[in-house]
Amino acid sequence: MTLRYRVLPVIQLLLVFRLFILTNQVVTVMKRDGTLNEPLQSLIKPTFNVSWENNSTYQITFTAYSDNSIAYALLVSENIIMWRGQQFVIKQSVPNYSARYATVAITATHIYLDVRKIYQHNKKAGTLTYSVRDVLAFYLDNNSFGYSYDVQGSFPNQQITDLGGNNAFEGLSQIVSTWPDAMVYPDNKKIVVYSKDAFTKNFGNRLGYGYNSDNMTLTYDSTALVNQLTVISGTKEDGSVWFQPHVINDQTSISEYGVIDGGDFSDDRFHDVNAADDAARAKLVTEPAITIALDYLDNDEPVAGEVRRLEVLETGFVTNVMVVAYTYYPLDLNQKTSLTLNSNQQTVLDYQRSTLNILNQAKQNTLALSTAIKDANDKLNVLTSDGVWYTYGGNTNG
Repeated sequence: MTLRYRVLPVIQLLLVFRLFILTNQVVTVMKRDGTLNEPLQSLIKPTFNVSWENNSTYQITFTAYSDNSIAYALLVSENIIMWRGQQFVIKQSVPNYSARYATVAITATHIYLDVRKIYQHNKKAGTLTYSVRDVLAFYLDNNSFGYSYDVQGSFPNQQITDLGGNNAFEGLSQIVSTWPDAMVYPDNKKIVVYSKDAFTKNFGNRLGYGYNSDNMTLTYDSTALVNQLTVISGTKEDGSVWFQPHVINDQTSISEYGVIDGGDFSDDRFHDVNAADDAARAKLVTEPAITIALDYLDNDEPVAGEVRRLEVLETGFVTNVMVVAYTYYPLDLNQKTSLTLNSNQQTVLDYQRSTLNILNQAKQNTLALSTAIKDANDKLNVLTSDGVWYTYGGNTNG
């Protein structure tokens, strides 16, 4: 009896856990008004994928076949796909009829992207100073669509000119362009703006070419480089200035890539020359960007913002990278997950270090080959004093 009472709770726990897993894997279709919510049994599992890209895409796509079910009938525009507790709104529904089979291809975007339905008709004219929360409040406070918001992490106040007169999604775009480190990530209709530090998470996992990736591409892009700016003072009420125009730059970057001038920097908030220079230096882009794309061979679900240790042992490239985009096939583990990884200054430095190692090794290999060739020629050919070449092996050429 004692054993029975000890085992039963464990069995119940396992059953609950199994039920959670099964429920977590179920795709359901819900009518837009919430009156129906049906499991989609006719989903063609290998076609189901989830795609996310930081501050850009968050969607699911799949194909289902006609089984005359209510769920299949609900696969029309603006109805809701439920996946792991998140809502995705059907934006494209493409029926196809072939070989007497009816199917429909679905593209559904995360419901947070429907925040564009909120239009802010008011406009705050002029250049004013805002926090991230100020911008969110201006667009989302008292909206009739049920959207809420939060801010995680610290952001300095910034100036924005003529805020408003557009929809709330464009308001989010304004945040991302004003605060480049901002990352927008939703929980259904709750929109959270994270700082990069607040968004990243590290579980001690790693990525390795030849270990859990068999296809990796590194894109090294210097398009956005700016290593010099001219700092211009704002004007006082009497028309005079606080400080004279002057140049700030990054000599390390210039020595590596040459002068790449970004023009003038001017911000009326800064009356102190040191504060203005610090703000201008924050705008410099002193190193090229690196984007790393790879096929991931493990089956665990990608985590947005996860930091992993990346290793390419053949080149000595070892660095920490952050997941900034993925395409994942959760219902077909035979299909590879695609990951896109971030670029930061340390990543660039690590890449440059590995490239320098490759260059040095190539130079050493070239020197060794040249030495070997010279030694071989010296052994094969001997020039005598009478101008006749003697070649080892008994042949003589005159």
